[in-house]
Parts: sequence; structure tokens; C-alpha cells
Amino acid sequence: MDIEALIKKYDEQGYVLIPEVFCDVPSFIDLLGEGAEPFFEQDQSTLRSLYGFHNNSQFTAWIEKQRLLCEITQRILGEHVYLHQTKVNIKNQQESSVWPFHRDFPFWKVFDYFPENCFLNAVVYLDDVHEGSGELEVIPGSHREFLDREANEVTDYSLEGSASSDLLFSFSEEEKSYFQQKYGLEKTTGPKGSLLLFDPNLIHGSGVSCLDFSRKIMILTFNACSNLPSGDSPRPAYLCNTDRTPIAWKN
Repeated sequence: MDIEALIKKYDEQGYVLIPEVFCDVPSFIDLLGEGAEPFFEQDQSTLRSLYGFHNNSQFTAWIEKQRLLCEITQRILGEHVYLHQTKVNIKNQQESSVWPFHRDFPFWKVFDYFPENCFLNAVVYLDDVHEGSGELEVIPGSHREFLDREANEVTDYSLEGSASSDLLFSFSEEEKSYFQQKYGLEKTTGPKGSLLLFDPNLIHGSGVSCLDFSRKIMILTFNACSNLPSGDSPRPAYLCNTDRTPIAWKN
């Protein structure tokens, strides 16, 4: 695997998709215990996301063995890392299953008080991600351009605004159209075990699933250990991990 070429593409486009990297991935059932926090769709019964399984013993045993993730995080972030956030997003057929187009870093800057985008999102496909299954859509290159209104955007924190379809920091259809016409729009489909890396400032979103298939992706957000917040986040620890112990990668 040409790591240099992957990182170059990541820098230029804000994302890179590597098919079928992992021959084994964590079981979603195993992630449900040990402090994980569920979020539901608007019907309050259909599972939408699962947050905060970074201390799950089966998960930590898995991630500590992932030398590729170790190498990639070291090359992109340049130092030891810890997991700022862990979650599984589940795509359902409900209208509330959408994720409006947004960037991730504003949440961590405004609510969690991190000064710099020294983060990396790594998405592990726990299922096959087909077109029409509510696959993540990205606007390549959008991590390099920002609207004037984004510089001064401040909003009140709400838990729902961090994890529901009523997402804070989302873009209007007009704004999305501007970026899409300039940079294009790409779908990130791939088989189970694929790895998607994307910059937290990349504009991305997803629609509802057209398939009767609740596909699952695991999103791991790494932060450089030296990138410390300037204050205490109002968000719970499953959204903003306060244990910044570096990952103990295994040889």
C-alpha cells in the first residue's frame, strides 16, 4: 500500500477511501455494552447512533492491533493520538435518518474549545455500503474553502444539535449547491472492511436509505495529544472524551 500517495490524495481532496483494508472488524453487538450511549431516530425506538465505546475492552483490543491506523495517524497528525470521539452511525429508512451537510470541526472548536483542527476522522465500514443505502457523500476540496459567515458563527449548544437530523452548523441547500457546483459531489461506497479517511473540515452528509438494510459505519475521531482545549466542554464525555491518554498501539 502506497501510504505517500494516500496521504497526498487526502491532503488534496480532503478524503481518501481504501477498499477492504480490514479482514476483521468489531462486532456491533460487542460495542453495545461498557458505557456506550445510544441515540434514536425521531420515533424514539429506532437506533440511529451509538457513541462512546472507546473504553470497551473488545474495541480497545481491536484498535491497539491496527498498525495501519497507527501509521496513518502518525503521518497525518505527526504525533501520538487519542480518541476524541467514537461512534457507529446506522442508516435507516426514516426521514429523520438524514445527516445534513456540515463540517465536523466547528462542533469541537465552538463547544469543546479546541483551538486547532489537529483531528482525523477514520471511518470503518462494518457492513457493505451500497449506493442507495444512505452512503456518506462528500464534496472533495471543500476542506480548503470557507464561507464568510462561518468565521463568526456562534450557536447555543444542544445535545440534539450534536447528534440528530436537526444538526447545528449545517449548510443551506443554496450553500451546498455552491460548493457542489465548484467541487463536485462523490459517494463513498465500498465493501465491509473498507476504510474512509476524511478531514473534519470536509463538507459531508447523507440521506435516508432506500434499502431495507440498516447499514453501519464506525467513525473514529483521532486528536493529536498536544492539541488541548482551552476550557471544559459542556458536552458529555461520550461526545467529547476527557481521557487524553495516547493509544497504546501493539507492535
